[in-house]
Amino acid sequence: MWNTLRQPWDLMRLARLLMGGYALYEAIKTQEVFLGLLAGILLIQALFNIGCGAQGCGIPTSTKKSSSKNIEEPEYEEVHSKP
Repeated sequence: MWNTLRQPWDLMRLARLLMGGYALYEAIKTQEVFLGLLAGILLIQALFNIGCGAQGCGIPTSTKKSSSKNIEEPEYEEVHSKP
């Protein structure tokens, strides 16, 4: 957990922390439960550095390079409709 907190803080992570902190302050001041839940989500995303970044969510790419020898050509079958 401490390693996650020590990771470099970029602009989006700081923005989530500030927005979550302000939303939590307003939720406590106005006694709004839903705003408090949203503030909690933003604060968790900021503290643990989870969530999508500015470029959106992506699938991690594999570091292994696949060889073209292992790729098999798919077999196709023609399907005709009934007249």
